[in-house]
Amino acid sequence: MKNLLIIVFIFLLCSCGKTKVFEKFEKFDDNEWIMNKTVKFDVPIEDTAAIYNVYVPVRHTDNYPFDGLLINVSYDSPNGESHSKNYKLSFRDAGGKFKGDVSGDIWDEKNVIMEKAKFNAVGTYKFEIIDDMPKTPTPGIMEVGLTIEKSK
Repeated sequence: MKNLLIIVFIFLLCSCGKTKVFEKFEKFDDNEWIMNKTVKFDVPIEDTAAIYNVYVPVRHTDNYPFDGLLINVSYDSPNGESHSKNYKLSFRDAGGKFKGDVSGDIWDEKNVIMEKAKFNAVGTYKFEIIDDMPKTPTPGIMEVGLTIEKSK
């Protein structure tokens, strides 16, 4: 019984931080993101009192030639509000090395695009992510996703 209480306590302690409410990815053929390929996600939001962090995770190959990725993220809320913003996701440090997690020659980058965000309406938010790089297709991009976590 004592061991069970310790396990429950550890679980509660670890789960007090961030809670993932959404995560999905879109894979690209031939590891290239074509400019006209819009990535779309339908995100159900049920808690308007919560504060959220929104991330755009990107998986790319070791030969990705740029220091980051230019994107436009837009979303429509269930109550008809529309938002759009351009972002530069940073993939390399000051020394030119990739910053993300690596497994072999595959890198996982996770850039926050909205920190301490509020969603004011319950329902489905429609997110769209567009490749805004000047060269198309963008080589070395395997997949792009959207992650939303509750934050304190």
